[in-house]
Amino acid sequence: MGGRVEPALDIMNWLIANRVHATIFMTGAMAENRNTEAGREVLRLVAAHPELFALGNHSYTHPDFTTLGATAMRTELDRTEAAIGRIVATSPRPFFRPPFGAQNAAVVSGVAAAGYPLTVMWDIDTIDWRPESDGGPTTADIVAKVRANARGGSIVLMHLGGYNTLDALPGILAALREAGLTPATLSEMVR
Repeated sequence: MGGRVEPALDIMNWLIANRVHATIFMTGAMAENRNTEAGREVLRLVAAHPELFALGNHSYTHPDFTTLGATAMRTELDRTEAAIGRIVATSPRPFFRPPFGAQNAAVVSGVAAAGYPLTVMWDIDTIDWRPESDGGPTTADIVAKVRANARGGSIVLMHLGGYNTLDALPGILAALREAGLTPATLSEMVR
């Protein structure tokens, strides 16, 4: 969770009400944002519902990790872990999602050395971070993309501050169920 905040809490509450399992990747900056409680409340909801949610590290400032050295990578991860730890006891380890999906062998090695051996990528990008006014997807586009591409083991990238994400969730869940798929956390997937 980085960037746009709305409708993060509505999405979290929808996931809880519908018992949908998900992994939430938090940035440290969002956890410590002075202008909103949303990031901290998301963390509290994750901690309150361990049966539904896993937590992962998405860096502190959302930089391109391919431009960072190992020390800077560790600093980003440690700062995020500390920010999360001031709010909840839930650890984001062992999952790291690189900002922008920017990763290479040095990133995978650097974050693993910093205690995050599982760098998480995705096979379905809803591009929900982009508003429709800037060429982003409609609600129907998001649902159709997931419906057409989801397979067992798929990882769908969505954002708690995504545009049309909340409205797409009922259709996505219905499409997954029709395909015989069940949402799972990364912890459940790697067992």
